[in-house]
Amino acid sequence: MKLPHEFYQLPFCFDVGQLTKEIEQFTESDWVTHHEGFQGNSAIPLISVNGEFNNDFKGPMLPTAALAKSPYIKQILASFGEVLSRSRLMRLAPGAQVPLHSDINYHWYKRVRVHIPITTTEQVQFFCHDKQVHMGAGECWIFDSWKLHKVENNSDQYRVHLVVDLAGSSQFWRTVFQHSRSIADDQSTTLNSQFVGFNPDSPATFITEQFNAPVIMPVAEVEYLTNELLAEVKHNPENLVAEVNAFSLLIADFVADWRMLWLQYECTKAGWPHYHALREQTMIKALQCAKSLQLTHSGSAVKAFEQLVIVACMNVELSEQLATRKQAMTLPKSSPKSANLASVKSASATSTSIIPKTAAENNARTIAAPPSRNSPCPCGSGERYKTCHGKVN
Repeated sequence: MKLPHEFYQLPFCFDVGQLTKEIEQFTESDWVTHHEGFQGNSAIPLISVNGEFNNDFKGPMLPTAALAKSPYIKQILASFGEVLSRSRLMRLAPGAQVPLHSDINYHWYKRVRVHIPITTTEQVQFFCHDKQVHMGAGECWIFDSWKLHKVENNSDQYRVHLVVDLAGSSQFWRTVFQHSRSIADDQSTTLNSQFVGFNPDSPATFITEQFNAPVIMPVAEVEYLTNELLAEVKHNPENLVAEVNAFSLLIADFVADWRMLWLQYECTKAGWPHYHALREQTMIKALQCAKSLQLTHSGSAVKAFEQLVIVACMNVELSEQLATRKQAMTLPKSSPKSANLASVKSASATSTSIIPKTAAENNARTIAAPPSRNSPCPCGSGERYKTCHGKVN
């Protein structure tokens, strides 16, 4: 995710001793090698698609068996009070590195990865663009994953981080920008960190992503993502004007044609072949007219276009699953049993968030909007929604 600065240290710290105990329970067979074969890189999924040991991005995120055995890690995840995405323990072997890369796919565009180091040394350095930091054990960090970044472990020990992917609520981002410390800040300034310790008697409740990829991406989102990408391409003075103009025209054509298909088919199956053909034709043209275009600090513009838009704008393999789950959510509940594992609750169940909320947010009652603002307000007041809980101040 793009950030104003490369690194931010968040105002939270954690019990390294307890975290170390929990990772020591895992054996070598529990660690899964990196899906791209990066030497010395391995991980243990904690929250993943369907709660399985995979590297998928699309689908309902659920706790894994490994997380079920880690009570303090569950409490840490719950303490953020956020909607959580993929989360895992990530290990880097002695002398190994995470190669230079940027995270330019759809999942990462509006999600940030929270890093909590568990085992590390000063010889472990994290590089992002032209900045580098050592993330200390028990600290809490985020970074700009849209820029090129890498990690080097020049020590003789394994480095293990707990990493948590999330999009972040307004409270989370207020904490980042008002109470955290960026790499650009005066490092002598004291960071008032809140310690989040382990409470063996405290149950951990948290919420996870359930809908994170569209069957067919709405036109508004396609237009937003392509405009964002195009703006960065235009901002790079090293790009050839002729290629920038050709890419701009290609983007405009793609959005206009996607809109025409959306107006005819929306997400229905009859439109899938047409959407797919448009994707293929557009990608072929992009490789022909814009293959040398570069983003400012993130590599190939065409590759970013492919991963951020072309690949992400159509996920028909999720169609039946999403329809079934949406239908289940609209049916009346016959029992209070959770749809997920017992440790995954609704948003209202999470009451121990370390992210501070405003007084208005603490006092507000959540009322689901009816189909029309002229409909009766669901609160039972007898007034129309637009003059009651839907009133715009």
